[in-house]
Amino acid sequence: MSGAASTRACWVDCARTLAMFCIVWLHANAAPAGLGRAVGGAIVLFFLLAGYFLPGQVGNVLVRTGRLALAWLLWSLLSLGLMAVAAPDFEFSWQRSIGWGEAAYNTPLWFLKTLVVYQLVAAGLLALRVLPRFVRVAVPVLMLCSYTTAPAQYAAVRFDYFWIFLLGFALKTLPLARIGDWAEKNMPALFLAGVICLSQPYLLSLYAQWAELPWRHCSLPVGALGWALLMLLGGIACARHLPRGAAALAFCGRWMLFIYAAHSFLLAPLYGGYNPHFLWNIWVPLLVIPLLAAAGWWLNRRFPRTMALLLARKRLT
Repeated sequence: MSGAASTRACWVDCARTLAMFCIVWLHANAAPAGLGRAVGGAIVLFFLLAGYFLPGQVGNVLVRTGRLALAWLLWSLLSLGLMAVAAPDFEFSWQRSIGWGEAAYNTPLWFLKTLVVYQLVAAGLLALRVLPRFVRVAVPVLMLCSYTTAPAQYAAVRFDYFWIFLLGFALKTLPLARIGDWAEKNMPALFLAGVICLSQPYLLSLYAQWAELPWRHCSLPVGALGWALLMLLGGIACARHLPRGAAALAFCGRWMLFIYAAHSFLLAPLYGGYNPHFLWNIWVPLLVIPLLAAAGWWLNRRFPRTMALLLARKRLT
């Protein structure tokens, strides 16, 4: 991908926004049947990028994990406060308020708590100086384990995504610009690979049915990787062929943690129980994502330190 480094980073933010589109669409109960697999690909993409952008030094990992844990705490308190205002008669549960062990008041909190644990494990492996070698063994082993285990949706920590996180870390040896250039040059082949990955779980299910095997749908199918790959390719295509649209998508992508953690609050009053089924309510994510991105931008201008905490970053500019 030709252009400056900012252009190359643009395609990553575009892919984040495309992934978030699927998540908001599903959480609004407005998506067509089968989109759940695309949402799985969105979660895969977020864990993959989290692993890729994880620092390679123990101290920096711990600092980033501390910021993320603080953001998790703040979002938990905000969820609890809004729940107390909206439903003052609800039964309090600290587990539900922070998303630990059961359905959270704010569903996306499970991602934050899981990522905190993943980063702590990565920090320990880095301290032991085994992470680079460990990744080469752990990624294929844990990937195969995902086909035999199906953790509960609201388990305390879902380790079925850990191999994706480690895979992202393993890709750190490749510069982001190089990945973007290579993906752009090989886009047709990668698109075909994504389609093959999407069909893989369905083909395995058919084989298991034909062979009368006790097949359990894996909790993290390779099909999710296919969706994640297609979202990355979509980000590259937008950055290359639709620069104005890519700029808007990238702007939303810069506020992704804020959008991810806050969209549930906006969906309840905006969507409610109304379900007109117009284009599967595609207007819901089209409205929610830019609205929250604009809110994040405005809040950052007025309360930069607070937004930095909510986004688990240093003070933003």
